[in-house]
Amino acid sequence: MTEAIKLVSKYGYNFKISKFKKDSKTFIEGDKLHYRTIPEGLLLLINDGPINEKKFKLTSTMIDLSRNQVFKLDYFKEVLVKHALLGFDEVWLYLEDTYEVKEYPKFGYMRGRYSKEELKELNIFANTLGITLIPCVQTLGHMSQFLKWFSTSPYKDTYDILKVGSPKTYELLEAMIKSLKESFNTTKIHVGMDEAFGLGFGRYYKENGYKPQPELFMEHLKKVNEICLKHGFKDVYIWSDMFFRMHSASESYYDPSITFNKAYTSQIPENVTLVYWDYYNSNQELIKGMLKRHLELGRNVAVASGTWVWTKLYYDKTKTDATALNLIEACEALDIKEINFTQWQDDGAYCLYDSIYLGMFDVVNKMHGNSLNKNVFKQISNLSYDLAVRNTKINDLGFLPINLLWDDIILGIYVNERYGYDYKLIDETLVKLENYLKEDLSAYVVLLTRYFYNKLKIRRTLLFNYQNKKSLKEVFSLLLEFEALSADILKAIKTRWLKNNKIFGLEVLESRLEVYKSRSFNLRYLINEYEEGKVDKLDFLEQPLTKEPYLSPKFSDMFYGTKVF
Repeated sequence: MTEAIKLVSKYGYNFKISKFKKDSKTFIEGDKLHYRTIPEGLLLLINDGPINEKKFKLTSTMIDLSRNQVFKLDYFKEVLVKHALLGFDEVWLYLEDTYEVKEYPKFGYMRGRYSKEELKELNIFANTLGITLIPCVQTLGHMSQFLKWFSTSPYKDTYDILKVGSPKTYELLEAMIKSLKESFNTTKIHVGMDEAFGLGFGRYYKENGYKPQPELFMEHLKKVNEICLKHGFKDVYIWSDMFFRMHSASESYYDPSITFNKAYTSQIPENVTLVYWDYYNSNQELIKGMLKRHLELGRNVAVASGTWVWTKLYYDKTKTDATALNLIEACEALDIKEINFTQWQDDGAYCLYDSIYLGMFDVVNKMHGNSLNKNVFKQISNLSYDLAVRNTKINDLGFLPINLLWDDIILGIYVNERYGYDYKLIDETLVKLENYLKEDLSAYVVLLTRYFYNKLKIRRTLLFNYQNKKSLKEVFSLLLEFEALSADILKAIKTRWLKNNKIFGLEVLESRLEVYKSRSFNLRYLINEYEEGKVDKLDFLEQPLTKEPYLSPKFSDMFYGTKVF
């Protein structure tokens, strides 16, 4: 504890207490801190008041370092300090291909992969804080970044799934796991294996014929587990969804009609922990039902929820409160002792990462019976709790912010879906945005809100003037503002990216946001063509519209009318 106190003091966190004793519970007696774990002790100190004991034995987060964002070491250390001060025991590092495997140079090539030395340095730092870093990797699916290369085709079943049963695949996996063991100071590993939908139906099928997915999956799990044990990883974790999906006619994780064959499930190695992940459900009956079904499988069960930053530009409190807080309650009711809060970064890691501390504070507060002082959050984030909550309301204004950010100002795939050609519906959202801008908000949230207002104003003006035969050139001044706001958003993203992350991955967001100036020019051109009578209509405002049951927030699905080749 003494070394942890010294370390956090370098980051501006100073505590008067100087006597410490390892104990079965965490409390302060006189001038002495009794602590169960170092992070729990730090949480008590920063709270500056008693905290209720949590029911969980092990709490953790998972940081996504595979969707372009790979933290620089200095920033990562700041992040770890804040995790420790919030009492987290572990931090899982989600690394698809962003770690060094020397025998495979295309593994993490141009993706900002961590070297063994970097990971060792992070492990030493985290251990001083009482945090264990856990490699959370993939050994079956979600391997498209590695498998995209022609030279990696021998390992490929489908575009993102490794070819099971192949000696070459297991040579690769052995090298991966060996490298991880040399880089991490733990005997625990998470080997992934989620969402492997096409398992056995790609090159495996062409080479070997049909074999039931459950058999392939179990054989592969056993083989991966053997490799892990061989290299000193005794506790092997996997995402549990494929056990459910493979036995569901609809491949649904939450299919209530699923039944398990005990002869099959008993083959799951006894050292394997099943991680039930649920980021979406708020129904207690459904959640508890899923937990009970996991417990019936006869293996250790851990749970993963999420603090919602993926598909978001700013942390989403409403979404997290509805899901994670409910999952905490269900776990407590069924005596689940281990919970993780994921921080996915789907489609490019564009969310303001520091906004996640509100979610982390809220889930920790929930686990400790709402006994934390809100000043804890302010010390960690340099924002008042109330200001952070106001910032998150950007997600609650009646539209999806990331969809609107990616929406093309000409095609308008998202605005067509959300508003159709009815400018009066857009007016309703514009009023909400105007009122939101009157509140006290952080500068970045103000910038985003102004951008959304401008973009919807452009569409509203186009629709109204086009439908009422008025000049469309009224849009031109709005387009100049649109270009300036787009440039400001890109500048804000680039500034924090270059400060906090390795350079790799920024090219994705730059290429998306830089194109908006060109699209603005094209819209002016189309308007001039129409105003000058060279065309008698604007085709993009004349397309028949139909509603989709779901619209993907991915840039490639939102921006383009054409499926990207």
